Amino acid sequence: MPVTHFSIQRIDKTDAQQASQVTITDSPHDIEQHAHSIISEFKRIQGSRAGRQYGTFHSEHPGFKALLMQWREEQIPFVRFAQQVTRQLGLQLDQHEELFQGYLCFIAETLERGDRLFIFHLRQTAALTLNATLELQETDYIEFSETGFGVAIDLQSFEDEADKYITLSFGRGDRGIKTPVCEWLGYQDTVDKRAETEHFLALVDTYCNDLPSEESQPLREKVIGYCMDQDKAGEPVVYKELSNQVDEGLERYVRQHQETPRDELIPDRKQLRNYLRFTGKNNDVSISFASSSLGKEVEFDPNQEVLMIRNLPKTLLRQLKKLHDEGYD
Repeated sequence: MPVTHFSIQRIDKTDAQQASQVTITDSPHDIEQHAHSIISEFKRIQGSRAGRQYGTFHSEHPGFKALLMQWREEQIPFVRFAQQVTRQLGLQLDQHEELFQGYLCFIAETLERGDRLFIFHLRQTAALTLNATLELQETDYIEFSETGFGVAIDLQSFEDEADKYITLSFGRGDRGIKTPVCEWLGYQDTVDKRAETEHFLALVDTYCNDLPSEESQPLREKVIGYCMDQDKAGEPVVYKELSNQVDEGLERYVRQHQETPRDELIPDRKQLRNYLRFTGKNNDVSISFASSSLGKEVEFDPNQEVLMIRNLPKTLLRQLKKLHDEGYD
């Protein structure tokens, strides 16, 4: 994965009543020394986040998009692009009361399938270190586990005007900056992951219902396993590849019954998990069971809103019997 450009800029907004302080650097960072390890970390972080959003630039908010096009058309160098959009984010933050500190890391790479641009919000964390004379000293280091928002732009798809080319994700504690970041990018969602995943899983269900019972549940599990693996890798589920992996007739069935013709799915991780397991909890009870057990070990009475459970786990059964023998009423 050859990295072609690497730049880091800084923003500090520590007082809601004061303007953001932007610290810029005119020199590009060394590509060979750290860029490749950092971009690998970015990809791992992006792939691990279940709440990724997918979309495009909004036509009514052209600021970021215009600067991106100027860089791509070689009207401005990469560092100038990074500086200008960092300043834009500072101005956008000044329209909100949310505080912000850290570094914007810009990395571009060229792949066989096209170029991509990554922008991530890095944070530093204080720590202690020992020097050569064994004296404790304070230091700061980049804590990747505390990485904030991340943006990945598929530049080839952007130039082809595809219906999705931006992947946007947020870290822990980023709720307050979602609005200014989306406004800064001019971002709009174009993929409803939840609705599309629900529709896809409904098609999988009806397809599996026509199979013998000994084949249907293993196929469901294979489909979910493949989709989960793709989601963790940050890749879409391409129906043809899925069908080649799990069942040759699945792709044809999905294509015949799709509401909107698509070649791939951006899966919603929560929907995938809930498909194989029902889970729920309140202050007193926590329940989780495989969906395949419904109607067998587990029965649901919708009128009474009651679950009847057979084949209890042995540990739970021993606890209940012991309590009963001790005179629990």
